[in-house]
Amino acid sequence: MVLQYGRGTVMAERLIGSLIYGEHEAPKPRRSWKERWKVPAIIAVALLLIAGAAYKFANYREESQVRRFLEDVRSGRYEDAYARWDASGGGYTLDDFLDDWGKDGYYTEGMTSAAVIDSNNAGSSVIVYVQVDSYKEPIALRVDKSSLRLSFSPVNKYEGRKR
Repeated sequence: MVLQYGRGTVMAERLIGSLIYGEHEAPKPRRSWKERWKVPAIIAVALLLIAGAAYKFANYREESQVRRFLEDVRSGRYEDAYARWDASGGGYTLDDFLDDWGKDGYYTEGMTSAAVIDSNNAGSSVIVYVQVDSYKEPIALRVDKSSLRLSFSPVNKYEGRKR
């Protein structure tokens, strides 16, 4: 007794017929290892590029704020630079700021260039490291993520290291 359920019978007859008479479909030729690794390698490279870009631009806003601060200091716009500083506690006045960042300040005496060299996330803030050519080690500046105000960081991973 043969039960016919639509196409099931036709498929079974074709399969049995191919086994009996040798009408087998030829298997697909196997791809070389270079072909098989092409797609995973492209995906891996793309993921590495995305991860690298994410690392490079993770603290872009905070680093840009520090670059603008340094540009204000280099250009002699000390009031604009001080406006970027977090002076909310009232303990760091404009005179104190000028002693540190003014024309002949502690960090800027003889300065011709300054650059952001590194940054690290630290909870609600980012620590941005600045290399001033006339200062012996990188300066750690803390940038608040919400207000983008600058202050000195209490931690500096470059402290005590030589350039």
